[in-house]
Amino acid sequence: MKSRLRTPEDLRLFRAASSVATLASAAGIETPCEARELTARPFAELLADYQKLMDAYPAGASLFRAFLQLHEIENLKLGWRAAARSLPVNRWAHLWKPFGRHETLRLSRWREAASLRDAVSCARGTPYEEIARDAFRAHEADEAAAELAFDRWAWSSLVAEARRLPRREGEAKRLALSRVRERDFDALRRAIPSYGLSADAAGASTVLLREEESPERLRGLAEWTPGAGPLARELPRLLSLTLPAAGGWDDLFLALRRQRREDCLRAFRGYPFRLAPPLAYLLLREEENRGYSALAESRGKPETAPSLERVLAASAMSG
Repeated sequence: MKSRLRTPEDLRLFRAASSVATLASAAGIETPCEARELTARPFAELLADYQKLMDAYPAGASLFRAFLQLHEIENLKLGWRAAARSLPVNRWAHLWKPFGRHETLRLSRWREAASLRDAVSCARGTPYEEIARDAFRAHEADEAAAELAFDRWAWSSLVAEARRLPRREGEAKRLALSRVRERDFDALRRAIPSYGLSADAAGASTVLLREEESPERLRGLAEWTPGAGPLARELPRLLSLTLPAAGGWDDLFLALRRQRREDCLRAFRGYPFRLAPPLAYLLLREEENRGYSALAESRGKPETAPSLERVLAASAMSG
């Protein structure tokens, strides 16, 4: 399975593609009608890989399933948004991700949801039943707050599964939690400008960092702007990353993603009968899928090059 990961040579070929169609052809994928369709086949292959590894590593099945829930929670957020706004089905159903045998949220049920109360009913009997009820009680009139609650629940579930791993799986735990920390930094970066949260609420929206850092440090990160000086001064002291002297959020995420790629590649050289190698494989495959989307969206848009580099930094394609 590892031999199927895309390589730096593949990336050079993909970069030379002049359109989404030629990119799909270079990747061995049927020509998509739209850029978002470029990821349909790779995502289906990723789901198949999840199933293979759940079967081969039953001790890691719960952890792998928690990573899959990060994808399916997007379907919950989509259906919730549609119900909250009374959107017609043809406006959103095509965005629903198909999960096949892994699916717990059924599109056929959500198509009929005419209200948020119906949406809660659609989540009944699924892993999302309790969080859907809680979001309805606490955030019925606040769509953005409900989505933040769903997001934090999914990442908290991943942390819980990582912490259940036995001590011998320390490397797999570190890989999983490193992904959560990246998410937390992204939540802090977006909290004020994108969600309009207060600095204190921004800190509360994190999962790991709120346990590891003081409220003052989280507040400083959420309020940071380029004019406040180097971001590195605000970062946790235990985060051993080297950033440019005037580095900001973009530099931080580039460094985090490069570090995770190196950690994944190192896991392949470790003890083979642990969860770190299959988890590393899945993380790199996840990044490939993100890379396909980023490559498709960058066709003919040179201004997207910096963000493209940050996305690709965590994939084996970047070498």
